[in-house]
Amino acid sequence: MILRIVIVDRSDGADSSRLGDLGSAVNVPGAEFKVQRLLPADLRQVHPDTSVVFVRAGYWNDVERLLELAPAVSWVHVNMTGVDHLPVDRMESAGVILTNCRGVLDLAIAEFVLGSVLLWSKGLLRSALDTRERRTDYREPKANSELNALIIGTGNIGSECARVFRQAGFGRIVGIRRTPVPLPDFDDVASVEVLPIQISQHDVVVSCLPATSATDGLIGSAVLRQLRKESVFINVGRGSTVDHMALAEEMNARAGTVAVLDVTEPEPLPMDHPLWDCSNVVISPHMSGDTVGRHDAFAALFVENLRRYCSGDELLNRVGQPPESA
Repeated sequence: MILRIVIVDRSDGADSSRLGDLGSAVNVPGAEFKVQRLLPADLRQVHPDTSVVFVRAGYWNDVERLLELAPAVSWVHVNMTGVDHLPVDRMESAGVILTNCRGVLDLAIAEFVLGSVLLWSKGLLRSALDTRERRTDYREPKANSELNALIIGTGNIGSECARVFRQAGFGRIVGIRRTPVPLPDFDDVASVEVLPIQISQHDVVVSCLPATSATDGLIGSAVLRQLRKESVFINVGRGSTVDHMALAEEMNARAGTVAVLDVTEPEPLPMDHPLWDCSNVVISPHMSGDTVGRHDAFAALFVENLRRYCSGDELLNRVGQPPESA
């Protein structure tokens, strides 16, 4: 069996360089691979009989074009978790399997969230600002056991945040999801209908929501107005779930509240957006999960899935199916 694979990567080859001798790595008798490594600008060179596509994060716009240029594609793997930018319906109707990197970055993102909480709870952001002004204002850090966290979205990332918070000794951890069910590491799980009430009862609010029609603008002015005057709001989900103009208004009204935004809508925010002028807002460039070693983990997942694909086994992280149980 000869399988044609195309790997779409940047010129730095961070992913493709780790996918070298796939035949030896996969080690399935009879499986042979012909691999093309293309830059996005060179997609027209893709072989029309290509069966498998590996796409680096950020190149979702190239997937639809690849499907047109290579109609024999039967499996697309994307190096990202969110698939809202992909032609999922078209792929499903054409019988094209879609897999993502769900789970690979969960711990890294949860650690980023914990660090963001500590930035606020230990007074480090305020001290950093004071340092620039040559001030030494005294403040009392909050103990982790005094923190009550609300996690909006209890999927892989939200659940990992809860686990990390639990290990860090947080006082109470509550989750928000469409259908409340008991979950490990959560003291309680509530429905999205009570989100404003729940936000008013927690000093740590973390959004891990995906981008869907149901979550678009969910965290708007009516919800943000309920933030405590001494609290931290962190978004590592999708920027489209938050009304950023309303958030800027609330941040200006709450000197003791901090917002940490790893995602915005759009990305990056326009230079004249009022959030840039809020001293209690930290904006990072969608990097919360981008640890140095992530490309090795991405490659290992793809190689394992390629082995499964060649063996006729179920693929990991197939979009539209629940995660495989441990």
